[in-house]
Amino acid sequence: MENILHRPFYREFVWAYDLIITGPISSRCDFIEGMLSQWGVLSGSSILDAGCGTGNYSVELARKGYIVTGLDISAELISEAKKKSENKSLHLKFEVGDILKLPFTQKFDGILCRGVLNDIIDDTSRREVFFSFAHALRKSGVLILDVREWNSTVIRKTKKPVFEKSVETDKGKLTFHSVTQLDNKTRRMLVNERHAIKKDDEDLVFEYNFIMQCWAKEELHNNLVNAGFGSIAYFGDYDRNIHIGSTDRIVAIASLKKVTD
Repeated sequence: MENILHRPFYREFVWAYDLIITGPISSRCDFIEGMLSQWGVLSGSSILDAGCGTGNYSVELARKGYIVTGLDISAELISEAKKKSENKSLHLKFEVGDILKLPFTQKFDGILCRGVLNDIIDDTSRREVFFSFAHALRKSGVLILDVREWNSTVIRKTKKPVFEKSVETDKGKLTFHSVTQLDNKTRRMLVNERHAIKKDDEDLVFEYNFIMQCWAKEELHNNLVNAGFGSIAYFGDYDRNIHIGSTDRIVAIASLKKVTD
């Protein structure tokens, strides 16, 4: 996963991350809270936001009363996230770390991992990350995650391989442009990202190529079960009414049923 640290999104442009990557954070966290509660993880429980990015979900869950630790491999993203943790009334902290080698001795009641698993592209690590999560959870702890679902991603990215968004910032006009190609043999997305800042007559451009690997439900399910997870529920988004296969996302909720120390 360390190759993703070279992405401009996680280094030079962390200040613009929240301007480009947007979403219904509040409603998604309502769903997450509902699932955690259904699985017995209530307000006041400890939550690890694994791959927290700039910390938006960590902050929202802390506002709901959880004791949250946000973790990300990018020191720049964690620095940005820490700017949001100045509210001393929230039980919230951020640390730099790798989800494959979680740096904790404590056990968490729940783990949230959003999108990060797509960045793991070798088979061994794609299996081992679930053992890493299991080791960090208390018995009967709950894991909530989302990944890209391959078949629906093929449909979506075949129709619309290009994403572009422009925003005005105090540094100038920022244009983010990405193009995705698909490798059907490996279920991989070959992504070219381009950040361009235009201020007055000066253009500053950062370009980067990287790989993401989508998931099939069968692979995800087998890896969860092999790591000791059970009572697994699947959805197509952070919504009970959206079924798996109807979007390019798999959301999974699973409970740890055995000790994996």
